Amino acid sequence: VNRRQPYHPSHHQQSIHAIQLTLLLSTKTPVATKMILRGNSINSLKCILVVQTFFLNSTQSFLTPRHPTFTSSSNSIKFNPNLSTMKSSKTATHNFSSPTAPNVEKEDPYMPTMIVFDLDDCLWSPEMYTLYAKPSIPVEGDLNPDFAIEENAEREIGVTGMKVIANGPTVTLFDGARKALRQIALDPKFKGVIVAAASSSEEPTYSHACLNNIEVLPGLTMRDMFKYDQIGRTGTLTSRKTTHFRALHEESGVAYNEMLFFDDCNWGDHCADVTANFGVISQRTPRGMQISEFHQGLEKYRKEAMARGD
Repeated sequence: VNRRQPYHPSHHQQSIHAIQLTLLLSTKTPVATKMILRGNSINSLKCILVVQTFFLNSTQSFLTPRHPTFTSSSNSIKFNPNLSTMKSSKTATHNFSSPTAPNVEKEDPYMPTMIVFDLDDCLWSPEMYTLYAKPSIPVEGDLNPDFAIEENAEREIGVTGMKVIANGPTVTLFDGARKALRQIALDPKFKGVIVAAASSSEEPTYSHACLNNIEVLPGLTMRDMFKYDQIGRTGTLTSRKTTHFRALHEESGVAYNEMLFFDDCNWGDHCADVTANFGVISQRTPRGMQISEFHQGLEKYRKEAMARGD
């Protein structure tokens, strides 16, 4: 089942890119290529290129990423093709420790017991279904998105993204998402708050590769922060996030009304769905996580918690 049912202009362009890349690869390198047509209506047809290739030499210059590597004067990304395990140049100073049970006393009683994040187009970009291989190459850069504007701020170098092959697209966090995760890790008021993921990713192994490697602080990966994750749309999980929340509730024991959920909702209103069915407080992030939306969600939860006398 393809959750990308509504037509989007980028679908047409992605199909063109896939066809162009197929023609290019067939003349440049010994590869086996296969075109897979996915979708259930003429407007939602997508041409996904699956490339199985054996490189006779190292990096092939003709492979051009569909999603350019993020660069800016204040937050540059540098690629090391020989990098397998990234070491930060700065020792971690955080004291983050994800709680293992909902009975851990919170520093702030009006904080949610569990903050649940969608992944694709909420915390990071591009989406996993657009990638033609697993992101496997760590990319380093500034972990602090405010380094250039914070007075006396120390530069923190670590894994800011995961790249698909040598010249492929790089999965990176939105600035607002990075700021939000750093606040959870550094601000004492988040003590006792559990972090989790609910994603209907079509490529769960790709998502896990990013969680395992992308750092929030030096030495602190997303995996270290996320105590629970329900990722995918197979087995008991479907394209509806209600299935993910049911699993999170059963696994963690956290009450639904003590959860706060962030989702881009660009292809379906998952926020409204889980709120209507379970009473989960939710906040939409249609442009990718903005730090203002993170704070809006926290304030929305606080008002609800105070109203019910938590």
